[in-house]
Amino acid sequence: MKLKFVIYIAILVVVFEGCNDTWDEHYSPYSETVDQNVWEAMVNTPEISDFIQILKDFEYDTLFLSNTPYTLFIPTNEAITQYENTIGKSILDYHISSHFIQSGNISGVRQIQTLSRKFALFQKSGTGMKLDDIPINSESPLYTNGKFFIMDQVAEPRPNFYEYYALNNPVLKTYIDSQDSIILDRERSEPIGFDDQGRTIFDTVSIIFNLFEDAYFPVKEEFRNQAATFVFPLKEDYENALTTMALNLNIPGYTDYNSISMDWQHEILIPLLLKQGVFANRLEPEEFMWKSITDTTKLKNIVGDSIVIKYTPVGKVICSNGYAYNYDVFEIPDSLYLGVSRFEGEWLLKQTGVNRYAWLEDVIVKSDQTFQPAKSRNPNASNDSIMSVTFPNGYSGQFSLEFSVPQLFPREYLMVVKTHMDIGGIYDIYVNDQQVFWNDADQNQSFNYYEFVVFRGIIFSNYTGKRYIPEGRYNSFDMYVGNIETYGDVKIRFEYRGPEDFVPSNGLVIDYIDFIPYDN
Repeated sequence: MKLKFVIYIAILVVVFEGCNDTWDEHYSPYSETVDQNVWEAMVNTPEISDFIQILKDFEYDTLFLSNTPYTLFIPTNEAITQYENTIGKSILDYHISSHFIQSGNISGVRQIQTLSRKFALFQKSGTGMKLDDIPINSESPLYTNGKFFIMDQVAEPRPNFYEYYALNNPVLKTYIDSQDSIILDRERSEPIGFDDQGRTIFDTVSIIFNLFEDAYFPVKEEFRNQAATFVFPLKEDYENALTTMALNLNIPGYTDYNSISMDWQHEILIPLLLKQGVFANRLEPEEFMWKSITDTTKLKNIVGDSIVIKYTPVGKVICSNGYAYNYDVFEIPDSLYLGVSRFEGEWLLKQTGVNRYAWLEDVIVKSDQTFQPAKSRNPNASNDSIMSVTFPNGYSGQFSLEFSVPQLFPREYLMVVKTHMDIGGIYDIYVNDQQVFWNDADQNQSFNYYEFVVFRGIIFSNYTGKRYIPEGRYNSFDMYVGNIETYGDVKIRFEYRGPEDFVPSNGLVIDYIDFIPYDN
């Protein structure tokens, strides 16, 4: 019995020692704390003597006269020799942090603030460590006032997103700058009285508020625990894609990226790229990858929209507040500029109550009487709704409706108006103050809704061989438009000339207006 007991005790000792070995192997990856000044230890490390000399040149050796802790990331002598630029104060500061960095307490990615006030990215995976993707070769013990890591490359302060795109694609910086808005700072503004309606009057202090940064990410700021991922093309790829677009438009004078209006880029292209390419946190390349050829990857962008990833991000760049990627192949979808531009009639209205609507502020209406516009639901209409105005029987007074259709390129179009056959009248239609003919062949300048009846609902197009067939009680007519000379808004005006007795009700219905690029 005694013998068995002794054997059990021996086994437990062996197991306990083995556990201790395992514990030490996994939880003591570096030496114990050494009761020595970190400066003395660094001076006695020959492979980093060049960096030590640079510290002396900038009188940084005085930092180690106190007990303030510092962690240093030190490039070897060979790394400094191979570095093509001069190591100045900003780079020196970037290699020093005023905190103990204990790798044993870090797993994954951690932002580390340096003396330069820039954040460096410290990564720990297993026993491997990196600073801004630069491998770290060795780690010193913890000394009384700091410790140091050694690496084979000089690290450079990382730009934040705003600084990065200012250098690598200024078009995004320009777009971000364009989103600045001046608002009242209520905390700093003092109330000085009241106006006639009882509203507070402030001694105003204004601040600049950036709408882009509020909606997406504060690209000019740097944080310890907040980051983003941007996928946006670099300047050369972006301009090459715009040049391809300019040539595809086949517009006289459109020869390269300079031909594409900056307004179009700001209103259409860049918002689309941001919606598809800005995400919260740092995303690694594999998080964008499709699981199989037939599968797709969906990610939620930074504003919470679900995005189908149809591109491959490449060239990951570590910024001080996240990751920046380029596109593997960047192309502008031709559906953005070669397809039909549609303007819905109900976009002219704003809701003022239950089933009550009024014209938007920039819509100009001139009439002898006040007519309440309406928005009607109809499953046969585009977007399931129409805009309508109904006149009294036999109304022969004035009515004109003027509005702008935004963002059209300077080219020839068929302007197609979808309307309702039961509400109409006789109208002249103008584009940019020039009258257009709904029937170019007959030079019939005024559109008469009675034509629906004459041709049994069939309307012939200005485009050879095309005609419009009724869809229920809806039909369409078109006009050739050739006077759009610059990119931007196009002014449309409908002028009522009088009633049409054979139409059940006179007025105006617009389901939609299409602008179809014209190729005669």
